[in-house]
Amino acid sequence: MSIEKNKEIVRRLFEIVRSHDLALLDEVCDENLIYKTPEIGEVRGLDVYREVIREAIATFPDLDPQIQVILAEGDMVCSVHRARGTHEGDYDGIPPSHGSFDLLASDLFTLRDGKIVEHQEFYDVLTILRQIGGASEELRPEGKEWPRGGAVLKPSSEA
Repeated sequence: MSIEKNKEIVRRLFEIVRSHDLALLDEVCDENLIYKTPEIGEVRGLDVYREVIREAIATFPDLDPQIQVILAEGDMVCSVHRARGTHEGDYDGIPPSHGSFDLLASDLFTLRDGKIVEHQEFYDVLTILRQIGGASEELRPEGKEWPRGGAVLKPSSEA
């Protein structure tokens, strides 16, 4: 595939997510797709990927990822997208706050034969938590795990 065709496929993925018509993911994603994020780690398979996106839309029904920058070389496409949404569903144990988030995220896609075979997404979970009210502005102590239901964070001087 050409570099421009690969970028077009990634743009189509973002259109599908915004449309919420996840049955259309078959157009652009390989059935054995690998998806990696800092939050959930690695999952495999188009059905699992579809479910992850479905859960994100259930949590943030107005989820609106918009590509800001897209670059490609060979079979890889890199994008920076701005994601916005309103917290209307459970988010990792945090009940709906009706607050919104707005952040930049980056993605690295690997394509083969006109389909996305791997999607790595990089974003700052703490930014989302802070914006929806799931974490205070303080720093968490000594690298402890985030408590479910929202984090109460302490300055490092108290650690």
